[in-house]
Amino acid sequence: MDLVTKTVVNGFEAEACWSFYDRAFEALRIRAAQRHALTRDEFDDQMVDGRVTKHIVYDAEHLGKPVGMTTLTNDLKAVPLISPEFYEARWPTFYAEQQIWYVGFLAIDPDYHGTGVLAQMIGSMCAIIPPHGGVIAADICQFNEESLMLPDTFARLAGTFVRQPEKQRLDAQTFWGYEFASSV
Repeated sequence: MDLVTKTVVNGFEAEACWSFYDRAFEALRIRAAQRHALTRDEFDDQMVDGRVTKHIVYDAEHLGKPVGMTTLTNDLKAVPLISPEFYEARWPTFYAEQQIWYVGFLAIDPDYHGTGVLAQMIGSMCAIIPPHGGVIAADICQFNEESLMLPDTFARLAGTFVRQPEKQRLDAQTFWGYEFASSV
């Protein structure tokens, strides 16, 4: 597996990344109340946004086949639907130094789960943390938290590349439904 980082992905490479990304998020579409998969237009916008670094893992045996990808930015204004003010209030020094990175998405081709792709991407993301520290933040849905134990897995794997991070739940949002049975 080969990992590359890029600020812009376009053309044939963007098409290949979209195809794999769409497949990777297919199962999550019915498991998370809030949409976690980008639309094609949103994905295309992210691919050409130079403020967002793309960490892409390619299968070395199948040239040009992306099997894992994550996006990361320390320009929190580049991330729709998050509150940069929240991060500034929580970590004012890290915010002022632009040492807070947000994971826009993390996707792995279902055929490549358990192959080391996740570890490669986490290692690549952790490599940006300077010696004086910083923060990597992400939105993880309940399904990925409970079934994949993603918050614990991320912290454990990150600790193999850099000093062990302190895992913190930053916020939680719960979706409720009110079903009314037929009165007839």
